[in-house]
Amino acid sequence: MKEHIKKLFIKNQMTKSIIYLLFFTLFLNLTSCKTQSIQQKAPFNITEKSYFKWVGGKKGNQGTTIKIVGNFETTSLGFSNIYFQNYKYKVVPEINGSSFTLIGNRSSYKKDMNMSGNAVDEYGNTPPKIDKDFPFDLQIDEAVIEYSINGQVYFQKIESVKQLETVYYP
Repeated sequence: MKEHIKKLFIKNQMTKSIIYLLFFTLFLNLTSCKTQSIQQKAPFNITEKSYFKWVGGKKGNQGTTIKIVGNFETTSLGFSNIYFQNYKYKVVPEINGSSFTLIGNRSSYKKDMNMSGNAVDEYGNTPPKIDKDFPFDLQIDEAVIEYSINGQVYFQKIESVKQLETVYYP
């Protein structure tokens, strides 16, 4: 009888250990999904990094423009996106010799909102849309550049992106 209880105890301990191992593995997988692999050394240098908010002539028309300027060493380099302030900006790089300029623009039209002390009167207001699957945890002045070399995708984090004055268009 003692032998039977001992076997059950060992089996129970092994089952608990396997369950803990599975939860730990699941935890690691879930936490690694939020952050992509960011390179420590990129094949380019950043010389200018700034952004500005802009307001259009029509009511509710506004957005953000980010600009990154630099130079590179390899000819097989391609740029596709900038991740900044919880948004993904598509970029079309401007290449001039060994230097590049990346400009990302995001615009949003904010329609009039019903503001009231009564929640029923505010029915129909829509919250701002934010990319739900934003892959990076960034500070407000940090950005990540998505680039590729020979088809292999890499990410480079940029810090201290300077905010310029808001531009008001007529």
